[in-house]
Amino acid sequence: MTPEATYPMTLGQLSVWRDIERMQPEKWWEGNLCFSWSLAEGVTVAQVWRAVGALGMRHASLRTTFDVDDPKDPRQRVAVHSAADVVAAVRQPDGETTMSRIETEEIQRPFTLTTDLPWRVWLAEGDDGPRALMVVIHHMAADGAGINTMERDFAALLAGEDLPPAPQPTDLATRQRSGDLDAALLAAESYWRKTLSAAPRRTPPAPGPVLRATMHTGIPEPMLRAGARGIGVTVAAVLLTAYCRALIRAGTTDTPALLYPMSSNRFDPAVTSLVTSMNQWVPLLAAPEPDEAFAQTARTLYVRNMRALKHGVYDPDAVAGIREDIERAGGPLDPGYHFTFLLPPMVVSPPAEIQESRIEWHVPIRSTGPDFYLMASADSTVRLTVRVIRDGYRRQELEALLVAMRNDLSELVGAAPRDVA
Repeated sequence: MTPEATYPMTLGQLSVWRDIERMQPEKWWEGNLCFSWSLAEGVTVAQVWRAVGALGMRHASLRTTFDVDDPKDPRQRVAVHSAADVVAAVRQPDGETTMSRIETEEIQRPFTLTTDLPWRVWLAEGDDGPRALMVVIHHMAADGAGINTMERDFAALLAGEDLPPAPQPTDLATRQRSGDLDAALLAAESYWRKTLSAAPRRTPPAPGPVLRATMHTGIPEPMLRAGARGIGVTVAAVLLTAYCRALIRAGTTDTPALLYPMSSNRFDPAVTSLVTSMNQWVPLLAAPEPDEAFAQTARTLYVRNMRALKHGVYDPDAVAGIREDIERAGGPLDPGYHFTFLLPPMVVSPPAEIQESRIEWHVPIRSTGPDFYLMASADSTVRLTVRVIRDGYRRQELEALLVAMRNDLSELVGAAPRDVA
């Protein structure tokens, strides 16, 4: 039997895989994501599964398993080659299924990525037919932007539309290793070395209990967008600035602060609609003056963030070697503070005025990944979710951090901060 062809992992896939390797096997499920797609009235069960199969055939990452026998050269293989086989592999047993169970139980069922297709699908049916498709997918197969592409394509396939060919991860992996990106990869490595060489040193803090909270700021997204535009920066830069200022004021970090914004790496039109994992963290240093105005800090961070994102595509193994060299010469690096900005589709009209804020505390189920992480999102209003797994942090410190951020954002949009409910 001829062995199936394999290809190198993309640099995004490799970044995710290196994170997985650092996890205990019982935690591998923490790379899973879940979501639900509503189905229009009148859609039949047969139509839904036909569209699921077509979606799998359209995006090779949904038919991919991974060969990791050689730790230095983990590879991807397209393992399924028919729509019927896709459906057979991902379709879960019929029965009463709720999104609550998907979010709490099914998401914790790990994938064996060497043999399993990296997604599972449940069809929720009502008295009048199918009402929702629920999916658990591994981050190796798709990031947030990839999931948005999947949703658009699924809706189009369900409606019987013809779609143009989609970009594929194997093509990207081949291109990334063809030599065309050598100059860019070397520039990224130079950027990492320069940035980390100037970063603060710090004995790594011990892991602590997982704390997770969301600040519902009540600030309408259009107001924040207008405030950002008024000082000549992006919404992401405004949120990153509020995060940095709150960290410094709280004494959580000295200056320069080592921040790790996430790059989506989808600036090239050739990969905008690619379904795979493209996200990679990039470092930047921020050292605002104590009395510096918010707008000035935001403009400086905006430029630094754009420069960092230019180097968002890099070889994670090369970067790991750079980090080891720097720490060997000068001591352990500060673990830094991670940041992601999400701009999900606006499904609810934003309020006309700023609303009361509140903090919601979550019972976290994940305990791996960055140990200080802010996830900011803006659909109808702005939400700030922080997760901390560092010893020495309590609810009191995280609440103060979120309130400080909210106050900065309120002042930017011209409203007096309101007490947190």
